[in-house]
Amino acid sequence: MNRKKKMNQALKGRLKRANAKLHKCNKPKYVSKAVRAEQEALNHLIIAETERLIIRPLRATDTAMILSLFNEPDVINYIGDRGIKNSDDALHYIQSGPLTMQLELGFGLYCCQLKGSDETVGISGLIKREGIDEVEVGFAILSKYYRQGYAKESMSAVLDYARSTLNLNVFQAITSPENSASIKLLEGLGFNFKSKILLPAADNEINLFELR
Repeated sequence: MNRKKKMNQALKGRLKRANAKLHKCNKPKYVSKAVRAEQEALNHLIIAETERLIIRPLRATDTAMILSLFNEPDVINYIGDRGIKNSDDALHYIQSGPLTMQLELGFGLYCCQLKGSDETVGISGLIKREGIDEVEVGFAILSKYYRQGYAKESMSAVLDYARSTLNLNVFQAITSPENSASIKLLEGLGFNFKSKILLPAADNEINLFELR
């Protein structure tokens, strides 16, 4: 078995364990003390810095941004309705989604925070999910920060981090065929269209892009 297949199988195994933990902890209060301690340690971690942004793990204090972001019309339309309707839902998403993946796999979706400010503009990072062979990039920016280059700036930093620190060299991304802004951004980062795919339990095909 070659190195790529071994790494992919290892990532899938760790993701399966992370998903099992998620299902046991379907409310924030059920997150174990050990997991909470690990999550607290992530509060001091900086993934990357750019000219304008600090890329860091999501925190409990980011619930307002997550609540706003996942109720943006574009996010619901292109990513889907994640059922985040209040602060408790947002906290649960942070703890059982990005933070669990970070603790289990060593990467996840990160918060994009403006330098010299507590203001956050969205999320950007890495994902591993069923149906996608390689580590996937993902991003979502609050609409009031559109057309300011934050998505490309944050994703460029995340890709540099993934290559230099995580030793990852192949990345994939998915988009709705109608999401022209994300397609343009991915192409600007060097991604190429690979194929149309159907994710497990999905009804509609989506575009799969790849960067090597």
